[in-house]
Formats: sequence, structure tokens, C-alpha cells
Amino acid sequence: MEIIFILVYGALLGLMAPYLLSGREHFGALVAPALALVYGFVVWTVLTWVGLSYTDYWIWTVTMLGMPLVMILGVRFIRAKRSRD
Repeated sequence: MEIIFILVYGALLGLMAPYLLSGREHFGALVAPALALVYGFVVWTVLTWVGLSYTDYWIWTVTMLGMPLVMILGVRFIRAKRSRD
């Protein structure tokens, strides 16, 4: 059930991405939210396997703060890579 919050949060990040990130002509509209969602699912799953519960502070903090960070850094990397080519 808690993973639905990750989906909703990723969707909200995807809606905000065009306004937060410049150079949209170098990446697709779904790349930014896809990066955030993949990171969110992987980190949530790994932290759950490690033993953190869904009510633990750290699982939410690492996931929710990491998703926008990975989205911004990933899009910057893709934009720089495609600008050079």
C-alpha cells in the first residue's frame, strides 16, 4: 500500500519536471519521472529487504529526498551527453 505513495509522488515530480528542468528538447517528457520512479522503487525495495519497516523514518527520507535529486541529476547527465553528440 505504501508503494502507491511512491507512484503518486513520482507522478507529481513528473508534472513539475518541465518547470524545474531546462533543455527539454534534449530528453523526452517521460524520462524525468521514469528516473525518479525507478530510483524510488529500487531504493524502497532494497531498504525493505535490509529490514527497515514502512513506518521507519529513514525509508521515507531516503526515498522522498532521493527521487527529485536523482531526477534532476539524471536529466542533467542525459542533457549534457546529448548536447555533446
